[in-house]
Amino acid sequence: MVTIKKLLIRFIGFFVRTGDAHSNTMTTLSNLISALIIVESSGNDLAIGDNGRAVGPLQIHRGVVQDVNRITGSHYKHSEMTNRVAARAVCQAYLTHYGKGKSTEEQARIWNGGPQGHHKKQATEAYWNKVRKHL
Repeated sequence: MVTIKKLLIRFIGFFVRTGDAHSNTMTTLSNLISALIIVESSGNDLAIGDNGRAVGPLQIHRGVVQDVNRITGSHYKHSEMTNRVAARAVCQAYLTHYGKGKSTEEQARIWNGGPQGHHKKQATEAYWNKVRKHL
């Protein structure tokens, strides 16, 4: 049986503009998440970082999981974030919520710096430059 969560994962490939003012390239959220995986873990689903606080291919912290569960009513566990499908779903829900109407650049910065990450230019600039190379 196909759950609503699975349907959302399949169909939410909405388009956002990249943050490069000189480019009209369209990037899907799915493509952004793939680039984030490369930057965050080099594709290692079992990666552990930030002194054990960030796990999985997207280096997800416990607070992100709690936030997504609150926003969506889901029941993800931090320990599940080594599962790429679950990690992508959590990232997608997080960026769909906090990155709504934002550029790809702003969404990448939000992923790196939290809900207000797109305002943290100095703190997230190097991260965005890494992500942009993989889009």
